[in-house]
Amino acid sequence: MVGLIEKGVLAGLGVLTLTRDKVKKFVDKLVEEGEVRPEEAPGIIDKLVARGEAEREELRKLVREELDKARASVTPVSRQDIEELNRKLDELAAQVEKLAKKKTTQKSA
Repeated sequence: MVGLIEKGVLAGLGVLTLTRDKVKKFVDKLVEEGEVRPEEAPGIIDKLVARGEAEREELRKLVREELDKARASVTPVSRQDIEELNRKLDELAAQVEKLAKKKTTQKSA
């Protein structure tokens, strides 16, 4: 279950990462608008892509750390644990039934 969550989160991170093409289109628009000089564009593109990749890796690291913590706190349950729990539930149900009968008997007397 935790592995499935991890894969889903990491897949989502991949979608959020800006691709080089999207960054290039964004910077090209800035060049068109005169916000960036054409000769600066390749350097800006490289910096933005590198920053996006670094942030994605940092986020992946944080997600993995949190998932590892979650994995560590999950204790596997064995069939024996479930059988023991069922036995205790049966005992409790029998005690409740016995108390209910005793209370009914006391009311009729």
